[in-house]
Amino acid sequence: MKTDLPASAIREQMNLLRKSPAFSGSDRLIELLSYVVEETLNGRAADLKEAVIGNAVYQREPPYDPRIDSTVRVEARRLRKKLEEHSRLYGQSDPISIMIPTGTYVPAFVIKSGSQDTSPPQQEPGKDLFRSGHGAVIAILPFRPVSGDPASQEFADIITDELIFALGSEPGMNILSRATTFAYKDKQPSIRDLAAELGVDAVIQGTVREHMDVIRVTIEVSDPRGMVVTSDRFEGSVDQLADLPERIATTFVSRNRFDTSKMRARLLKPGPAAVHAYGQLYRARQLLDLQVPQSLRESLAIFSKIAEDAPDFGRGHSGIADCYCDMFRIGMVDAATARSLARPAAEKGLEIDPQSAEALTALGVVQAWLERDWVAAETSFNAAMNYGYYARTARVFGTYLAARGRHEESERLFNEARRIEPFSQQQDIAEALSRFQSRNFPKLSEAASAAALRNAPMESLFYLALGAHFSGNPEFAHRCLQPLGKMMMTHPLLIFANAELEAWLGSPDRAITLLKTGNPKASYFAHSTLACSVGDSEAGIRYLELAFRHRELATVWLRMDRRFDAIRNLDRFRALTGEARAASARSA
Repeated sequence: MKTDLPASAIREQMNLLRKSPAFSGSDRLIELLSYVVEETLNGRAADLKEAVIGNAVYQREPPYDPRIDSTVRVEARRLRKKLEEHSRLYGQSDPISIMIPTGTYVPAFVIKSGSQDTSPPQQEPGKDLFRSGHGAVIAILPFRPVSGDPASQEFADIITDELIFALGSEPGMNILSRATTFAYKDKQPSIRDLAAELGVDAVIQGTVREHMDVIRVTIEVSDPRGMVVTSDRFEGSVDQLADLPERIATTFVSRNRFDTSKMRARLLKPGPAAVHAYGQLYRARQLLDLQVPQSLRESLAIFSKIAEDAPDFGRGHSGIADCYCDMFRIGMVDAATARSLARPAAEKGLEIDPQSAEALTALGVVQAWLERDWVAAETSFNAAMNYGYYARTARVFGTYLAARGRHEESERLFNEARRIEPFSQQQDIAEALSRFQSRNFPKLSEAASAAALRNAPMESLFYLALGAHFSGNPEFAHRCLQPLGKMMMTHPLLIFANAELEAWLGSPDRAITLLKTGNPKASYFAHSTLACSVGDSEAGIRYLELAFRHRELATVWLRMDRRFDAIRNLDRFRALTGEARAASARSA
């Protein structure tokens, strides 16, 4: 394919794509795109066949055979989605658009300066984020049932009403009345025209779909030009029909809650750039909720771009701090690195807005897990609780209290976090981890009986399974093995999860083999619990000592963790927990 665009301009667009948050952590997709772009620029577009790409990019041995290997087709589909995501979220001001049309591997290059949409770019760095005003004005259009049956229509109306009520109760949000927005029911108005007519900053709409006793609700938020700035999907069973609309609305509001004190006080209103910044924040928080390495890297890239584009907007900085703290939690970075990057980000967020609950919470996590300054951490958490109802604040404060042995207070905060944000994988993980470590097996059993294994995050599933095993419910623990075995374990604490659980359940062969070879991607703490699962006390202690030396966060649970009971009375173990020193002091 010949293009009239200069090669230098296309290569410059490739540089923009390499830096885009949409491609964060997707080096192989960038390599694929670079190959097809360069081949096209060098006049070899006609040679871009599946087998050629497979051999050149994926270097198969024996040579790539598209009849038995679908890698190129699968990766091309992922690449198209990433290019669309970049164009929709980050590339509105790009001079050129690069696409891979369906049915071909030859890229198309489109110059965007001739677009009929001459409205300003979606976000100009640092400009017009907020304006003088009295908060955000939002229209919630009636949700549409996909199936059209009366029950779905009723559910759609109920969830619309719940969103109007929940968002209308939030400081800084002005919601158009039901009478105004329900005038558009059964219509398909242009969002651009509707926003101009009603004078709103954002429009929320959604759909309801029921299939095989599962209800799916999709919600999207659009700016006044009709561009979707964020979307989300929620799922529940038909037997949850009574409270499902309220739970969805509550979670959606929690994730969209204003953390900017002047917005909450109705002293400002969002400018066009703010609407898109909040859309990116929502996406970053969605990714943070997944709590796996790839999602944390992608979340960090988005928060970093927000902080760069809008340096006076504190939520980008507090998000950066949250990412590094969570990366440390699961073992992606060491304590020194996490602290050197998380504390300045949290402090910058507080410098911009001293009443930011998000920034105060991030500072509390730094003080608790990275500095082990328990008094300062609790002060920060309590201050954050005074500035608003935020699920992350209650969740991390609850986990902190569980680690300090204050289990009743921890449970109260977990209940509060679940009330604020009913749908949350971070909450699932925090509850399962804290209850397992606190040996609150009855609560774990309640969660296990209600767990949908298909949707459970792997970390919470692992602790639910361990709790079931140690409380005498091997049947549920065995049920967890199948979904755990299908998950790609990149989480440093969970790389051995399936083998460790097998060993606790009486099948140690795989754990013994893995312990002999080790895995540099797994944490020392994970090596230690794997050793304990097969009764290797010496290896268990040795890896624990390394975990302490590297200040791995999981060591805060050492006094409680049921998996170490067999070695708990050994002198080397007691030295790690400080019990040996305490006993020596008492005898003296």
